Amino acid sequence: MKKFLLVSSTILITVLFLSCKKNSDSPSPTNAIIGTWNFVSMNATTNAILESTQGAQTQKTVTTSSYTTQNNTGTVVIDASTMKTNNLSYSVNTTAKSYVYQNNVLTDSLESPFTFTAPVSSSGVTYKYVSSDSIYFDNGTLFMNGVTQGTTPGGARIKSEGDMLYITQYVHETADHSVTGVTVTSDNSGTLVIALKRQ
Repeated sequence: MKKFLLVSSTILITVLFLSCKKNSDSPSPTNAIIGTWNFVSMNATTNAILESTQGAQTQKTVTTSSYTTQNNTGTVVIDASTMKTNNLSYSVNTTAKSYVYQNNVLTDSLESPFTFTAPVSSSGVTYKYVSSDSIYFDNGTLFMNGVTQGTTPGGARIKSEGDMLYITQYVHETADHSVTGVTVTSDNSGTLVIALKRQ
């Protein structure tokens, strides 16, 4: 079970879902984000917790990572209501740190390589403005499709600086899984900052 929790924690770092679900009447978009953008990078800070209980024994694994994507390719075209990507891809090459607790006492820690390559993909999603600095995706965002197991509605902050656009997504997901008859609870969270440069 311990080995399963360590491996699963590392895998679950990439399986994050959006949870900021603010919604209201949509203001009109500004020209600040409309246009064609090159994908520059994505900076991510993640935290994955797996916890299980067997009898009187509770085991928890906490895995963290922080990275900036490499080998970034693709473009994002934004109009008044949609965002579309073309040939979007990136890779991750970092180290994940894991801490193992039994009955809330730290018993082990380790570092392991965390590498991942997002398959080249092209897709599109609809969005709407919530306020002057935030948007809402009805069906998840471009940067989750084709990379994780699924997407959910959620929001993001936007910030324009010169020819750069930054989209900040706060992600959080909890779920229960059954592993050989034992319920394992996962709690995954993180912050993603996507950097785009106007063409």
